Amino acid sequence: MNSILFKGFGCLHKRQPFFFLLFLILLLGCKGKNSETHRDFKVLFNVNGVERTVFDFESKYVKHLIKTGRNDTKNERYAFLNELIDIILLAEAGADHGLLNHQIYKSAITYQERKSMLDYYFSDEMGELLEPPTDEETRLAYAKRQRKVFVRQLYSQNVEDLTESYQRLMTGDNFIDVANDFYKTETYDSLAGYIGPISYFGVDDAFAEAAYSTNLNEFSKPIRTQLGYHIIYIEHIEFPAMLTEDDYQYRKKGVTSQLRLRKQQLVSNEYVQTLMNGLSVEADAENIMKLREIILNLEGNTIINADENPENIEEGNWTDERIQLLERSFDNEATLASYKQNGVIIEFTFGDYIKWLPYLSFQESKVRTGASVGRGLRNEIIYQLASNENYIQDERVVKDVNVRGYEILSDLYQYDLIKTALLDTSSIEVPNSYKDRLIKNRNVVIKSEYWKITTNGLEEAERIKEEINSGDLPISYDAFQKYDYQTISSSDNDFNLIRKALVNTPVIGYSETDGWMVLNVVQRDLTEVKDETSTADIETKYRVFTTINSEIESLRKEATIKVDTLLFNDIYEVWKIRKEEE
Repeated sequence: MNSILFKGFGCLHKRQPFFFLLFLILLLGCKGKNSETHRDFKVLFNVNGVERTVFDFESKYVKHLIKTGRNDTKNERYAFLNELIDIILLAEAGADHGLLNHQIYKSAITYQERKSMLDYYFSDEMGELLEPPTDEETRLAYAKRQRKVFVRQLYSQNVEDLTESYQRLMTGDNFIDVANDFYKTETYDSLAGYIGPISYFGVDDAFAEAAYSTNLNEFSKPIRTQLGYHIIYIEHIEFPAMLTEDDYQYRKKGVTSQLRLRKQQLVSNEYVQTLMNGLSVEADAENIMKLREIILNLEGNTIINADENPENIEEGNWTDERIQLLERSFDNEATLASYKQNGVIIEFTFGDYIKWLPYLSFQESKVRTGASVGRGLRNEIIYQLASNENYIQDERVVKDVNVRGYEILSDLYQYDLIKTALLDTSSIEVPNSYKDRLIKNRNVVIKSEYWKITTNGLEEAERIKEEINSGDLPISYDAFQKYDYQTISSSDNDFNLIRKALVNTPVIGYSETDGWMVLNVVQRDLTEVKDETSTADIETKYRVFTTINSEIESLRKEATIKVDTLLFNDIYEVWKIRKEEE
């Protein structure tokens, strides 16, 4: 076929956590992209001139394991490699059959362009602002990590509410007296504003930095966190008995990682706050309340394995069905917010907001609709900045769009093949060997040994996971729970998480009953459960299977397919060694 797909190649790749997790992924995934010999960017296979690298394969393979709950084996890798090859072949055939003009394909390309442009523009901006932690900074963070600080606070979501109290503190008034007045206690409360002990990496980044930079019996200036505004008072500091060089060297890697995450988070927050504060944003409270009422009436709830994007999995995703239902229920032109840019007032409409819903939290949209609209507005503004910088032609964006285009075309072409198969009324004989495979449904019985540590939130879960990966023992945490090898019922709170998690890899998870947690599946076995399927259903499914399979076989005969088997075996051995070491 003629070369028509699509735009080119480059480096592949959402707290305000969305941007920082993405930024880390980009740093880890694209590291050394200028190096000619970096393993991640070696070509693993080539299909009719379409190349895919080791990174392309591994990034998708990990998601495949999480989604299916299967274990990493060489056979599983070969099967997935063939799936990726088939996607390219089916996509090329779909393009030849005119599917490049299909509306679903065009919409998917537009979504991917917007998302990738936003992501890479922001990561590049952060790359200009961030420097890796120095040894001096790491040592200071290590020392702070060993301390426990006891704090009080004055808190409000409106910074103006803190002005009078801050002025009183500056003139020498007692913090507890000010706190009683601020919180309007009925009787004098000696615990007014008392939070208790905090740890350096156990609370909001901005809160921790302010608390650990304030001296004993002193207070901070008003600081902003993700929750609002605070004045922090340091009541007591508990120092460790001793700091040793050996312990520092042992924990240095983990502390450096935590410190790097914190610097990225703080820089990101400051960048976004500065950007948004300069735009005179005004929300349309009436329309946002109307939108909230509609969202509250939408049905849907999911439990998601949280090693993906935290912002995108806070108690459930926006699904296509939810978005379509919402789109039919609200005015596309309704203004949700407005902002001023270069002296011009620009409206952010429901139509703009809905374009970002696939990347936002469904739960936040329900309970904090204004905050969700704010995230959508933030995304739209950064996307517009990326457009102004012509990021649509960035090679990384082009690569993402290219890969997504193949996936959508492959799906659309398979859908056309299925329709053709269903219209075929000729008789067909289903082999007995295939009947046994076909009558198995997707219900599974899981037997697993695992442990989990429930936490008070995403931030604590991230910290604990980092500490465990740095060598801390899971059993040392008070909330540690171990479950011996047993059958896990599909009604069990942890069923979906256990099914999706990678084996022997601590992950962050969320369930509606237990909230955020760190979970590790030590052992897992999946057994499919058979059900009764009618003869007609078996014949229909077999006809669909043979139609698609025959088309793939035909395409493969005409294709030029090259797989670097030595490289394929090498990357498997690397993973195998890592797992054995763990």
